Amino acid sequence: MWYDNNEKRKKESKMKKLLNFLLVFLLSSALFAGGCFFTKNEQGGDDNIEKEAFELDPNKEYYIEFMMWGAADEVDNYTALVDSFMDEYENITVNITPADSAQYMSILTGKLSGKMPDLFYLPEYEFRPWVDAGRLLSVTNGFTEEEYAGLWSTAVDWYSYNRATKQLGISEGSDLYCLPKDIGPWTLMYNADMAAEMVEKGRLTEAEAALLADSDKALTWKQFTDICVKVQNYFGVEKKNDKFYAVPYYELSSAIWSNNADYFDEGAMNSAITSDEFVETAEWLWDLMWTYGVVPKSTGDTAQNMFLAENCMFCWVGPYLTPMYAQQKMNYRLMPVPYNGDNPAAKSTTWIGTLGLAVSKTTEQPAAALALMKYLSLNEKAQKDFYTRGQLMPNLKSMALDTETFLSEDDPSVALWPDNRYVYCDIVDGFGGDTKEALGKEGADVIGGRVRPHYYTFENSWLTALGTEMANIYALKDRSLIRGRLEAFDATMQAYLDRSNASAGITNK
Repeated sequence: MWYDNNEKRKKESKMKKLLNFLLVFLLSSALFAGGCFFTKNEQGGDDNIEKEAFELDPNKEYYIEFMMWGAADEVDNYTALVDSFMDEYENITVNITPADSAQYMSILTGKLSGKMPDLFYLPEYEFRPWVDAGRLLSVTNGFTEEEYAGLWSTAVDWYSYNRATKQLGISEGSDLYCLPKDIGPWTLMYNADMAAEMVEKGRLTEAEAALLADSDKALTWKQFTDICVKVQNYFGVEKKNDKFYAVPYYELSSAIWSNNADYFDEGAMNSAITSDEFVETAEWLWDLMWTYGVVPKSTGDTAQNMFLAENCMFCWVGPYLTPMYAQQKMNYRLMPVPYNGDNPAAKSTTWIGTLGLAVSKTTEQPAAALALMKYLSLNEKAQKDFYTRGQLMPNLKSMALDTETFLSEDDPSVALWPDNRYVYCDIVDGFGGDTKEALGKEGADVIGGRVRPHYYTFENSWLTALGTEMANIYALKDRSLIRGRLEAFDATMQAYLDRSNASAGITNK
């Protein structure tokens, strides 16, 4: 269905239309005059078009397709925002094509042989393959530093890439291919009412409760484990231990990174799963299941359902779940992920999910597609509408760190969000310290985040294979066998990594 406001537009004066578009044009020209952040691409590469192609013609009618996925409420939210966009850009008509998330990539890939949508969602794990395949239009020449300086710097870095050198991130000769649809830091939360009950009953000390409530610091693995054992012993008795677990599962990536370990080396060329730190992490996760019994060995229920039913005190959460927990009136608080306190190099580090807005290389309407991309990712009104609905945290760093709006204690626009939502900002900072500065807090920044591990590779079968092996490791009855299993799997892991790199023409020498 085309969301067409043409009838309304015809009734408005041509002079108003012209003035509106002249204003857009003049503002754009002023911003372009400020200079381009990616200076090497002024001449345009094979993914580039000249900046003039991104400038809207006020006398031209544009028709573009925007493909997305999401639940009904998300589709409704985006429809409303696209309608607002078309009210502002009166000569652009947008067709929204929603798809089921499970089928989205299959449907999108199927369109490659026909007409591609002009603007579409692109998961971060598809970023490198799609850029390397020449499917995305570089939007480098459509931006100036002033326009995206307000974004989280990490977000710009995530979607910058040099096809020639295969280098991720901002670098000489890199191009900008996407803007973030959203930024989703994944961290732990806890049921504050359950914690208060344990304190009242003398099952949790005031000092332990204070550790949980201190959002500027992270628990060590030992501190977290000790609290989980107390939680399990208290609530698990009541639930007969077959329904209740302190934590419904534990994120592998968050645990690995919070022990200064990784899946592979910096260039993603060599497996790193046999390092002492990686093995140590696997052993700790095994202990949570077998030694302490605070995490189920397997569960048929979802983590969120367990948390809502109060069958766990801790659970994993991201910004997109905000409306659900607000609707259920859950009294929860965010907390940084625990780290290995016995490792001096370890910091609290979790993963950040992100979804890109990408322009098809084959679009015939780059100017209109870019205008919609900017509106959904950068427009202050749209961003506030998103976070007011609990849809996402702001992409604009200045908005996310504004203590009078998003981080305000009194602004009704953040009524759906947990009171210590700044933990999300702290994670996205990536040890940058800007969140602490905005809040006027002192001390070292010890909380950060990284893009999910499959972002760093060209093909992700290694992650599926490793996930299967980790499940086998968790099922072991003997902890001492873990190192041997990882060492035995290392060659398989390396073979998957080599295949991933080879798919992009990179050979591990």
